[in-house]
Amino acid sequence: MKLSFDYVVLGSGVAGLTFALEAAAHGRVAVGCKAALSETNTLFAQGGIAAVLGVADSFEQHVQDTLLAGAGLCDEVAVRFMVERAPESTNWLQERGVAFDTDREKSIALGLEGGHSRHRIVHVKDHTGLSLQQVLGKAARQHTNITILEHHMALELLLQQGACQGVQLLDLKTGESKAILAKAVVLATGGSGQVYQHTTNPRIATGDGLAMAYRAGARVSNMEFFQFHPTALYNPACEDTFLISEALRGAGAELVLPDGARFMHHYHPQGSLAPRDVVARAVYHEMQQHHSPCLYLDARHLPEGHLQQYFPLIYNKCKSIGIDAAVDFIPVVPAAHYQCGGVATDLQGQTSVPGLYAVGEVACTGVHGANRLASNSLLEGVVFGKAAAAHAVAQKYELPESMEVPAFTAGTESADVSGLKAALRQLMWEKVGIERTHGGLLQAQEQVRLLGLQLQKHEPALSGEVWELRNLLTVAALTIEACLARKESVGGHFLLQEAELV
Repeated sequence: MKLSFDYVVLGSGVAGLTFALEAAAHGRVAVGCKAALSETNTLFAQGGIAAVLGVADSFEQHVQDTLLAGAGLCDEVAVRFMVERAPESTNWLQERGVAFDTDREKSIALGLEGGHSRHRIVHVKDHTGLSLQQVLGKAARQHTNITILEHHMALELLLQQGACQGVQLLDLKTGESKAILAKAVVLATGGSGQVYQHTTNPRIATGDGLAMAYRAGARVSNMEFFQFHPTALYNPACEDTFLISEALRGAGAELVLPDGARFMHHYHPQGSLAPRDVVARAVYHEMQQHHSPCLYLDARHLPEGHLQQYFPLIYNKCKSIGIDAAVDFIPVVPAAHYQCGGVATDLQGQTSVPGLYAVGEVACTGVHGANRLASNSLLEGVVFGKAAAAHAVAQKYELPESMEVPAFTAGTESADVSGLKAALRQLMWEKVGIERTHGGLLQAQEQVRLLGLQLQKHEPALSGEVWELRNLLTVAALTIEACLARKESVGGHFLLQEAELV
């Protein structure tokens, strides 16, 4: 089956829906979702959006905080582009119905998170991403120019004369293959946290957009910088990982050892509010030193009722597993959280392949450098989603009249594939995780190659599960290659010297 739209957006998080809503004023837009419209990384974003709105703040301070967190490897032009458009982006969201929390004077309440020198986080309690997803998702469903294709997995980008002019999709419910031709294709597929054994990302975050773009010849950058969040809820009884927002530490919660002692001041002057790469390594190191499966967040000293009022999602989740965060320590562990690298783009979201855009976590705009500053991700999605839509509309791209589409045969899922995926995720966690060694990276590189050879026996009858594993293997190979190329430790890439292990 062949369909035609002016624009195809792959992914339905904040970045994809921002593009779709902006572009829909100028043409027909298809939004392809691998799961339901609402099942995205955005849905799980608890913290908020960084924006200079307070009189004691400035663009320059937000820029400098971002550059410092990124360990000097950010693109400063891109950072300034994003920071200066943050107030406008929050206004745009408010106009669409997002109700940010307010203070006693009815002004937007501004929170504090790690790495920020000022209170500048606008939020909706501890479920900002959920609120954005609901508001933008509802607007997309109601827009007459937007068609939503749920449970459709993107397989390959369709190229003609070097330009991207469509995408091949798999209907995961029927097994039917569909080709969509378009003036431009937008990757908003999120990250690839499922390449790691422990991750805050949903199960759909398998690096599909990144892998497709790489196979299409797009340039990929900074894949060695994967951010590990230091505080995921430790709950061995549950396979899915629940994030404990950094905003809780911004409100005063402290990281502590099993005996209740605070330790982060030994690692960084900002203590528990140090940049995420510093905190994640500190937690990981102290877990090893104390032979403990987790460490703890202490929020017991916060004012009575504060957790229930401002962090209801976190409080209720803890309560559901028998932890009263007002009187008990919250057990936490680090987990893979955010892909700082990705498909390289310019300020308009353009990739190196004509007609192909990338926005949100799948993209490498240069704003995050070696380590993302808290609450810059939702902001990046809105800013660059709007910029990419404006650019794509202005280009006056033409729809292709016809195109040869590769044949595709759908297959069934395989238990063997699940085993290969589990092996890959464990390998990446142990060898390409929070701490790395040159020897371990070389071992991982060879093991990924062997896993790829084992996967080949499942082709050509490919299921969605096989496609996901192919994409994860591509992500793993690119990540390892980037890690081996960077010889120094910086940001999210921490390389132990072999002598330190003796």
